[in-house]
Amino acid sequence: MISLYPPDFDNADPLSEEWETTPRGSKDTLTSHSLVECVLFAVAQPRDCFIKAFYFEQA
Repeated sequence: MISLYPPDFDNADPLSEEWETTPRGSKDTLTSHSLVECVLFAVAQPRDCFIKAFYFEQA
């Protein structure tokens, strides 16, 4: 089970051009694209890898 409780973030439509062009630097607002990549990273790990938590923080 994965639960996410991110702070405020920009929610671009994954089917729009904005999905790939939204700034994702350390000083920018967290994006839904970044959240998706974190989840994909977690589920792609081997079964013997345990990720206890992800922390999303605004810079």
